[in-house]
Amino acid sequence: MTKQHIERAEKALQRMLDWIARHDSRSSAVLGITIAMVGALSASIPSPSQWTWTYALALAAAVIGLGAVLTELLRGQFPRMRSTPSLFFFGTVANLPLDQYRSEVAALDDEAYLKDLLTQCHTNARILRSKFRSLKRSIFALLCAAVPWAVALGLGKGL
Repeated sequence: MTKQHIERAEKALQRMLDWIARHDSRSSAVLGITIAMVGALSASIPSPSQWTWTYALALAAAVIGLGAVLTELLRGQFPRMRSTPSLFFFGTVANLPLDQYRSEVAALDDEAYLKDLLTQCHTNARILRSKFRSLKRSIFALLCAAVPWAVALGLGKGL
């Protein structure tokens, strides 16, 4: 029965790792859109002496919204999780001397291997939840920033 559990846990871990790649590609798209919006906005900013209160308010709202997008994207790229050391996490492996790593992996029986896999599944699930929450917040912030961005862009070109 343990072999079957190990196989299931390995598949579950692989699916979670695949979802991390999906998150990263989606967040790259949001980042590209945000950078394009920042570039267009910065190119349309007139000298401060030409600003109106309406323009300054729209510009401030757009900058705050786009800043929120970038903040959430950064949070998604660097989730902060505390977890137990795992022989299958690159951070743990890199911190061990090679001989110690080899001996610890060789000493793993099926039960210990399964336990480590399940711990990794749980840790990766928490990382994924954090990443996708940040992505969701960044998309929401992008949508909220779109209106003041468009207003600031239009007003800035007219000043």
